[in-house]
Amino acid sequence: MESSINEINNRQEGFVPDFSRHTAIVVGLGGVGSWVAVNLALIGVGTLLLFDTDKIEASNLNRTLFKLSQIDNYKTKATKELILERRKDCIVVTQEEYFNLEQLLKFSDADFIFDCSDTLRLKDSLGDYKANIKNAVVPKYIKLGYDGYSGTICLNDFNSGRWGTDSSYQIIPSFFGTPQVLSALAVIEMLLVKKSSISTLTFNVKTILDELSEK
Repeated sequence: MESSINEINNRQEGFVPDFSRHTAIVVGLGGVGSWVAVNLALIGVGTLLLFDTDKIEASNLNRTLFKLSQIDNYKTKATKELILERRKDCIVVTQEEYFNLEQLLKFSDADFIFDCSDTLRLKDSLGDYKANIKNAVVPKYIKLGYDGYSGTICLNDFNSGRWGTDSSYQIIPSFFGTPQVLSALAVIEMLLVKKSSISTLTFNVKTILDELSEK
């Protein structure tokens, strides 16, 4: 196992710092969150805390790494299985419950929170917590959401940014490319760019593809 871990790490040497002592919380393991969790493990984050109450359905398989054999399993357990196939050195803690302020206080030493849940419940509650509690400490936070081709990244921004270009969440057909692009951008932004500013970015994968095809 040691040789395979070294081989994986060697491929990233010079590009990726050592994140083995970092801890990331991933809330929601659907189309975006499952990719985020795997990407964090692949980039070398040492400890992952995964939160989701849902089980895998067949409809999830068009945009995730989950397997047919994992249908009806908890997304947390299935994601852990996928991670440990490649990163046996990663510590993965699974919680089949909602992440809330009580959990935040319990895991206050985490370095990052990736909020990939499909509601604004956590985003709004963390925003209220920061606004109303003096010296409140919240790990570096990123909220991710998508509708079809549109994706939104909210970095440490608790006041603006929802999903898509119209700032609202709509249930429309899922496209596998958007969550992959979104998760990769989020991991790069949080771990490699290391910006601490407040910002929100909305992008459209179809627009990017159209621009490329015109060149």
